[in-house]
Amino acid sequence: MNWYERWFGQEYLLVYEHRDIREAGREIEAIRSLLRLTENDLVLDLCCGPGRHDSPLARMGCRIIGLDYSMELLKLARKSGQPGSPYPVYVRADARKIPFRDEAFDVVLNLFTSFGYFSDEENRGFIRSIARLLKPEGRYYIDYLNPRRVKNNLTEESTRERDGITITEKRRIDPFSRRIEKTILLRLDDHIQMFYESVRLYEKEEMLAILEAAGLGVEPVLGASNGEPYSPESERMIFYGKKLNKRNLTG
Repeated sequence: MNWYERWFGQEYLLVYEHRDIREAGREIEAIRSLLRLTENDLVLDLCCGPGRHDSPLARMGCRIIGLDYSMELLKLARKSGQPGSPYPVYVRADARKIPFRDEAFDVVLNLFTSFGYFSDEENRGFIRSIARLLKPEGRYYIDYLNPRRVKNNLTEESTRERDGITITEKRRIDPFSRRIEKTILLRLDDHIQMFYESVRLYEKEEMLAILEAAGLGVEPVLGASNGEPYSPESERMIFYGKKLNKRNLTG
């Protein structure tokens, strides 16, 4: 079983509990301005998790569809929907085999480092899928970690406690696979659970090349959702822009 098939459940929410609904609301306000979201935009939240970004989008009038592989997180997402509203809609699928037709969406969002889980070829395919799903000149937004900050500020081990559970996170960077590997240990009394994360570290220039090869135009890269420009010490590395139409590609 791959790490991402086992990890995304209640334990994941415990470890990342600081990523909450209020933070998601602020992010969506920034994204609305940046991508010029409009009422009735059909939006795909690709790898939506528990759907914390989706209700704010639905309240704006967007027709939001969330896709994720984790059944447990999708159950939570469905519970948080607006009563009587047709959106958000949630679909379970593997992000490498997205079951939607070409050029279906006005906007595709990929938030909180839900990119880089797979092999290099599969990761490139993931980006090509975003381009495939977008209408001509449709907009996209990818919120990814900043590899340089990760490398420069790596904390090899940290421990904290939450609700009587001791959470220990051990981190390392594999120089050969160029992935950040994390082991998460959850201890409650004598019971220990172990989980893993593994994310490919793509530098800014690599990401730009992958996006452009997929036919996605790229605006100046951001370092945070508040719009600050990217720098090597930025918290995040955010890519956004439009799908290029054939005339854009050929000049």
